[in-house]
Amino acid sequence: MPTVKEKIMRLYNSFNIPWRKYIIQYAIPILGGTLGLALYIFLSFPYMLFPLNLVIYTIPAFGVLVVILFPLIRGEKRKTEIERYMHLFITRMSVLASTHLPRKEIFRILSEVKEYGALSEEIEKIYNLVEYWNMSLPDAARTVGKRTPSVILADFLDRLAHSGEAGEDFEVFLEKERKVVLETYAIKYEASLAQLDVYKESFVAILISMLFFAVFVAILPMFANIDAKILLYLTLLAFVAIEGIMLYAIKVRLPQDEIWHGRKDIRAPAEVKLLKTLPFTYVLVIILFITTQLTHLSIYLSVAVSLLPLFYPGYLIHSAEGDLINCDENYDAFIRTVGSYIAAKGSDVLAMERLRKHDFGKLTKFIDVLYKRLLTRIDKKKAWNFFAAETGSNLISKFTDMYVTGIEMGGDPTKISKIISDSYIRMIGLRKKRYQSATNLTGILYGLMVGMSFALYTTYVLMEMMASMIKFYPVNLSQYIKIPLLSAKFPLQTANIVFLSLLIIHALVSSYMIKVVSGSHKHSIYLHFSMLSWIGIVVAYITQSMIGKILAF
Repeated sequence: MPTVKEKIMRLYNSFNIPWRKYIIQYAIPILGGTLGLALYIFLSFPYMLFPLNLVIYTIPAFGVLVVILFPLIRGEKRKTEIERYMHLFITRMSVLASTHLPRKEIFRILSEVKEYGALSEEIEKIYNLVEYWNMSLPDAARTVGKRTPSVILADFLDRLAHSGEAGEDFEVFLEKERKVVLETYAIKYEASLAQLDVYKESFVAILISMLFFAVFVAILPMFANIDAKILLYLTLLAFVAIEGIMLYAIKVRLPQDEIWHGRKDIRAPAEVKLLKTLPFTYVLVIILFITTQLTHLSIYLSVAVSLLPLFYPGYLIHSAEGDLINCDENYDAFIRTVGSYIAAKGSDVLAMERLRKHDFGKLTKFIDVLYKRLLTRIDKKKAWNFFAAETGSNLISKFTDMYVTGIEMGGDPTKISKIISDSYIRMIGLRKKRYQSATNLTGILYGLMVGMSFALYTTYVLMEMMASMIKFYPVNLSQYIKIPLLSAKFPLQTANIVFLSLLIIHALVSSYMIKVVSGSHKHSIYLHFSMLSWIGIVVAYITQSMIGKILAF
């Protein structure tokens, strides 16, 4: 296990900008700029009081920190990107190895798969060293392994070099490595989901504490002669900061495993329909908000009515994701059957003719379209690409591309299908655990919205009651009886705006949090945002009505 010092040195060694160039073009301008800014502030404001004068010294210190940390941050980013795609990379390499291509050719093909980002760049370095610098593959792998920011990739390249020198069969070696990498990925994935449970509990505890503070601030004028307006706005700011930090922590901690493939050249039919709907939805939201404001509806009704159009695109994408998940669950059976049929029939057209009659759930209609495209015999690879892309699935898109590439290179369909199926089953198993975590989080966030709205608007009713009670006391009574309540000023309008803002912001952050945890489409937030907002507003209305009748004022 590498020490912290070794990890830091590896990140510095992986910095792909020459140090001379970095110092001249980046470090010197940053240090000079921050020092110049500090000098300008010092000369412009010579009589700056403590502690504001400390800002002058922090500016150059910040510049030094940026210069030192930038290579580390860049290396850490590359490391994350490499390890994100490592399991897919090994699976693709195993598929190519099953075709018995030369190792150099396999590395050339892998270096051209740009979706792997930094990992493709590392593989390209190995290929360039072998092709243009006449290094052996083991030496090239070790050279790149010493400078890569990822310890996982470095260990794999080191084992690859030993395997090549020992004369081990490449296909056998990769079969063992694929199992190891998938197991490592699964352990990290499950650990992240376990960590999510801790984040959920922390989020609930922090939010309840902040909610208690908001309630205390709202009724503070009962106990002290203080203007609560500023404190209410500060509470709103604190809520935004805490929810934003928690959202960022969850987003960084969880592995990036999006449901949708994100391709822009070929989109799923449901996504095309969504993108056509969105402009009209946005326009309708704006029109409804302006109309409700002109008709002098309450701010609650105005917000609630304005958010109604967002429900439709949210429902569209939610429904499409249900179909997509069904396609994901049936893809494994499909790809295994495809391999068997093609091996037996010798033609993917004949295989698809048989398979289109089987029931593969929501995937069946895409198989039928694939058969018709293959039947034209125009472009087999493009037909498979359209099949994968139109399902909308990220996993189907990636694994289908591996399958088509392997078949194109002359691989055995049955063997390739088995390699893909093994990796795919493991990925789907992890996905199901993630969906379960997302479902649990969704229930917690909806419950929090109900409790939050009830607590805030119970407090608001109490503020109204206290404000109405004060009216019955003589104006000059507070001069003789020193009770803070008698001279208290309850900022009802400010509290109303702040409480409603808290509900809307919480609904927005919660919907985005659900999206991040489930890996859903970026527009999937509209469904939960509109529903959470409506729940918060309805609970607020019911609370005000019921508590008001109970207190009878």
